[in-house]
Amino acid sequence: MKHVRVAFLVSTLVTGGAERQLQHLILNLERERFGSRLYTLRGPGPIGELLAERGVPVTSQLGPGKPPAPWVPLRLAHQLKRDGCDLLYCLDHTNAVVVGVLASKLAGNLPVLMPVHTTGQWGRDSIPKPMRMVLGGVHKLLAIAEAQRRYLIESEGIRPEKITVIRNGIPPLDPKALPTKDEARAALGLGPAERPVIGILAMLRPEKAHENFLEAGRQLLDQLPGAAFLIVGDGPRRAALEELAARLGIAARVHFLGVRTDVPQILPAFDLSVLASHPRVETLPLSQMEAMSLGIPVVATRVGALHELVTDGVEGRLVPHGDPSALAGAMIAILSDAETARAAGEAARLRIHSDFTAQRVARETEAEILAALQSS
Repeated sequence: MKHVRVAFLVSTLVTGGAERQLQHLILNLERERFGSRLYTLRGPGPIGELLAERGVPVTSQLGPGKPPAPWVPLRLAHQLKRDGCDLLYCLDHTNAVVVGVLASKLAGNLPVLMPVHTTGQWGRDSIPKPMRMVLGGVHKLLAIAEAQRRYLIESEGIRPEKITVIRNGIPPLDPKALPTKDEARAALGLGPAERPVIGILAMLRPEKAHENFLEAGRQLLDQLPGAAFLIVGDGPRRAALEELAARLGIAARVHFLGVRTDVPQILPAFDLSVLASHPRVETLPLSQMEAMSLGIPVVATRVGALHELVTDGVEGRLVPHGDPSALAGAMIAILSDAETARAAGEAARLRIHSDFTAQRVARETEAEILAALQSS
């Protein structure tokens, strides 16, 4: 059976959800059948460097300008032909998609697959105009959830036959390889009286609605005065959120941890993982999957495709967005009953291990790669 060479094209690979999903995909493809090469328009980024360390060939700086120079598609096409690539997988970075589609034509009409990782974006569509202009050259869009597929069809006008759904997945975390709850809390400087511990993993951007999380935290402290809140991530709203925590009188209970490269080491400290996001952008977050894989229940807003991951009342609770009181009530309902929390955590762990693994994503993507090659 023919060995398939898959070219993965990105602008760069910073540490974001879409980029981490690509990392998991590349590392879980069947190496006996599929060869992977990574191409970046700019630098490789932290994830690109990690992939190179794991033996993935990486070619960087193919088109570092913003936008890339007009000759970049030709340069990439020569590289693809020289490396004998059979198919191009473009991450949904606008410049990478435009350059990639043009290069695929110049390289002999290579089929192109493109995942879509957002359900809308803050102030624009998931598929912005430059991407839409070359969409005819994309063989299939790979949605990461059923709800996102419906959004793309109904709100952005994408033809249904253009979209295949491959839901996100992760390598489930192994608790035996991680600190215990007490060890993780001690490493973060949390005292034994700071319980329960509630965490939120999200960049500090408007669409993540951290202000609702903080307001819910203020309400929760009325009933669970020992609670501590961990905010993992950084971004342009940090100063405003720190000021809000002070105004709410909860600054001493809120720990802003910034960007962390050791999130799996932090997660065991959590009793509950929370997501307060706005409906735009959020789809199927890896952060919640990782927490769930360790048996941590979830409270999240009912946005994007969260309902495909969390069944309300089973693995956690789903609440309306923009309602801090509902968020606080759901958190209290889980944390104030040990058996409810235990059952939700176990259901969360089983959900990830059965339905949301990186191995499943890789097998389904391999099937799409072969189908694209057969029809091209």
